[in-house]
Amino acid sequence: MPQPAPFSYWIIFGPIAAVGTFSLLLLGLGRTGQRPPDSAWNGSFYSNPDDPALLVPKRFGIGYTLNFGNPWSWVVLAFVLLMVAVPIIVWVASTHHFPAVSR
Repeated sequence: MPQPAPFSYWIIFGPIAAVGTFSLLLLGLGRTGQRPPDSAWNGSFYSNPDDPALLVPKRFGIGYTLNFGNPWSWVVLAFVLLMVAVPIIVWVASTHHFPAVSR
């Protein structure tokens, strides 16, 4: 019977899968063309509930940022955080040995 892949493979392939998923979101849900209005920016965060775009061009520089006025941006943010936290939690749980409990 084949052995399951060691955990160390997931440390490498998990972030690659997250970047691939985020890239597909960028292609499918990103706004192209004009920059978002300045009134919706709060520092470096963009929040405009009237804008249906999930990803919008950054105010300065190159790239995209999330529209925190769109409820789906919180789902994307939670997904990214889980992709970082789950491997760490699993690694800590697999390397932590609990002492035997005597009765």
